Amino acid sequence: MSKKPKLTDVPGLGVKMEERLAKAGVKTVAKLSKSKADKLAAKVEGLSEAGAAKLIAAAQELVSPPPAEKPKKKPVKKKVKEEKPKPKREEKAEKPKVKPKKRKKKPEPKPKLVRDTLINQRLLRIAKEKRKKQPKFRHEQAHRWTRVGDSWRKVRGIDSATREKRKGRIAMVSSGYRKPKAVRGMHPSRFTEVYVERPSDVEGLDPDIHAIRIGATVGLRKRQEIIRRADALMVRVLNPGAPETVVEEDLFTDLEGLEVD
Repeated sequence: MSKKPKLTDVPGLGVKMEERLAKAGVKTVAKLSKSKADKLAAKVEGLSEAGAAKLIAAAQELVSPPPAEKPKKKPVKKKVKEEKPKPKREEKAEKPKVKPKKRKKKPEPKPKLVRDTLINQRLLRIAKEKRKKQPKFRHEQAHRWTRVGDSWRKVRGIDSATREKRKGRIAMVSSGYRKPKAVRGMHPSRFTEVYVERPSDVEGLDPDIHAIRIGATVGLRKRQEIIRRADALMVRVLNPGAPETVVEEDLFTDLEGLEVD
């Protein structure tokens, strides 16, 4: 009987690596051959995933040797039968050839909206996953003082523990939380925001791509004009605000039909 292979029999595996594998719980060649490269690399110190894959492949060769070659069988000569002449059949009248029916083409799928074709869906998925892991950024002293708001302010101070990102401190804004540049700051409706302050700014916008945001300092009369112009061009308004004011004359005309007790 052949002896069982040891770990030292695996090519490329030294004494030090054998000790590290033993600490990780891999003491036999059979166990090494059944382990996975990524898990083994995580357990064993100083072993990369590629190196672990090589060791596992070498261990599998030792555990399962190549199969022995089967003896070749001698070819058997087949007996050749004498072909009997087939009786002649009467020739049938040729049928007219029928043209094959053309298959109907499947209707092409409807094209997506223009804004969906311009956006990389993979980048949107990445931004969504990063948004889930992003903490809520607050002011450093917001939990301590009532007068301090929750809005984030840059941490200053040479001895600030928050700035040094010490354990137990609040999360600090950093570039690691950034989303992909192509979808950064995009509106949830996936429209491209356009800042508008006058009705003429709405001209030339694409309703499939753009959506307008009216400035905060725009008055009510001009805001209503901008909304009317956007409705005419089928452009979406992200902050329409209050509806149109009711004219006093219309209010009195509505009240004329009501009877007062």
